Amino acid sequence: MTKHHLDQSRGWSCLALTSLLAVLPGMAFAADDIYDNPNLSIPQLTPCSARYELVADPAPPPNPKDGKDAVRAGYGTYDDWGTRENIEVLSPQQSGLSETALRVHYPAGTSSPSDNGKGGAGFFATIDGLSESTRSCLQYKVRFEPGFDFVKGGKLPGLYGGAAPSGGEEVTGDEGFSIRFMWREDGQGELYEYVVKDADYGKSVGRGSWTFPTGQWVTIEQEVILNDPGQKNGIARVWIDGAPVLEQQNIVYRTNDHVYADGLMFSTFFGGHGEEWRTPRDQVADFSDFRFYRPQG
Repeated sequence: MTKHHLDQSRGWSCLALTSLLAVLPGMAFAADDIYDNPNLSIPQLTPCSARYELVADPAPPPNPKDGKDAVRAGYGTYDDWGTRENIEVLSPQQSGLSETALRVHYPAGTSSPSDNGKGGAGFFATIDGLSESTRSCLQYKVRFEPGFDFVKGGKLPGLYGGAAPSGGEEVTGDEGFSIRFMWREDGQGELYEYVVKDADYGKSVGRGSWTFPTGQWVTIEQEVILNDPGQKNGIARVWIDGAPVLEQQNIVYRTNDHVYADGLMFSTFFGGHGEEWRTPRDQVADFSDFRFYRPQG
């Protein structure tokens, strides 16, 4: 289904947070945010990629006709925007990895697609290996160009289910959810959720729990455990470069058992709405090594 058709502990000690800072140079934790919110903590489990089974590892083909062709051939989707104009494919030599990468362009003066111009790109990729999964794991790499100007913030890919609400759409839990990432000022990271809640737009969760550097690859890992309908027992966990940074509990993703974690919501652009969100110059970010996992059996 596409958009248009469509255990837990209180947290680690301050000593543990200090240890994490030592192994994550350039990344800072919002410890006050974590400890002041009873639903937030630090994961005490290994990354979900180490606990779950790999079910998909899609990648764009080399030498595609254009970005749209790359996305459609590599991720099996026809639900996309901005891919022809703003996506190019990097070879393994250009990416510095063992596979191709998507380079996304954010033209000067653009922000969200509904605001001013069309910067960035997006697509929905249903992952067959996640079919009817209530526990899903997404891992990918992102690299912001050296000196990237984060302005006020922008969107990054994450998992979705059902109709993948976004853009101010109402979330009732009956038709789906989305749980992307955002960068904020100075590269602060956060979860950006469209789940059952009282808000007009997505919910900012754990802002500043980590900070994105520029000019180097960063591995993001996201685990989603859907709630049982009628209960507030959903969970989201995040690891950055293999280190635990954020766990959120008591999430309501769904109100019926027909909503699952279906796949990838690739979504990246500046914004927010309004001039203050727009990128002041042409900029790029690279994405690669998308992997999807679910529990064995």
